[in-house]
Amino acid sequence: MARKKRQQFKLDPEWMFSQPIDFEYNKYTVLDYIQKCEKNFENFEIYPDFVELSLHLANLQSLMKERVLLLTKKKLEFPDDEILIKELQPKRITNLTEEEFDEIEKTIVFSGNRLLDTFNIGKSIWSIVFESTHVSLKKNRKNYNSGRGFVFLPNKETKKILLWEFHLKKSTKDSKLYMDLIWEGNPQGLRVFDICLETSTWGDNEETRKLPLFEVISNNKFPMNETLIPMIKRKIVSYILQSVHPKNLVYFDNTKFVS
Repeated sequence: MARKKRQQFKLDPEWMFSQPIDFEYNKYTVLDYIQKCEKNFENFEIYPDFVELSLHLANLQSLMKERVLLLTKKKLEFPDDEILIKELQPKRITNLTEEEFDEIEKTIVFSGNRLLDTFNIGKSIWSIVFESTHVSLKKNRKNYNSGRGFVFLPNKETKKILLWEFHLKKSTKDSKLYMDLIWEGNPQGLRVFDICLETSTWGDNEETRKLPLFEVISNNKFPMNETLIPMIKRKIVSYILQSVHPKNLVYFDNTKFVS
């Protein structure tokens, strides 16, 4: 099962500046967007709407206070990709007539509370999923901060498991955890870690045998790409960071460890 690529923004960050600038048109544009977000939240699909709503709310405040729009050139690959503050680029809004900015102000006032209410719905869904998803370390506890490892999700109803490899990749801007599905099926009595060694793209070797194995238990059937996988990533990273200082982390990048 391949990772699902992220689509473009549902609502372009410059949505309210389409010519001709018109409050009535903007009103129906944002209401349509909110309806789509709330439908996804009803289905427990958190990402990418949760992140996009954060950006739109930040833009409303920035426009009202400074007439500055916050944009990003970051390539968004997957549903749970986040946008850091340092990845935002300000764009000052100029060359607008007072009438046009009046239309923008009407749009901001109309959209503000509505977008915030939708964001809070997403936040409450996020909290439900977070509290319903539990990650525990099952093997190789001494190497939980190795920067890579395995994670499995059992399904008691189907008697199947999903098994992923994960690794932390460090870049100049931030560090990101990736998960790749390597096996899905009924273990039929086999130990999970034996399946890890048999199916791992890293091969069965001394280093792989020392990697940590995490188990995920979730009380609900949440959407995989939009909700559960993003939550698993955050749980694993949280587990590691709560136990080790970030400067002591070792990141796995391609085929070698780098510090």
